[in-house]
Amino acid sequence: YMVNIDKAEKIYSKILTKLKNQDGRIIAIEPETGDYFIGDNALEACKIGKEKYPSKKFYLKRIGAKYTYVVGAL
Repeated sequence: YMVNIDKAEKIYSKILTKLKNQDGRIIAIEPETGDYFIGDNALEACKIGKEKYPSKKFYLKRIGAKYTYVVGAL
């Protein structure tokens, strides 16, 4: 199944003030429950999330950045 991106972005917007000191870290959002997990990288954030929700997929976002990853030259 696909992750509901719109729902995940709404959750991210609602919790943004709680994430002030987390810039640069990765957040993994489970859109159906609204739960989220924060790690230093995508693997860590997903690993924490998978401990609680082994069969769920997560929406990943770099906190405080427009893009999660950039490939190529800027």
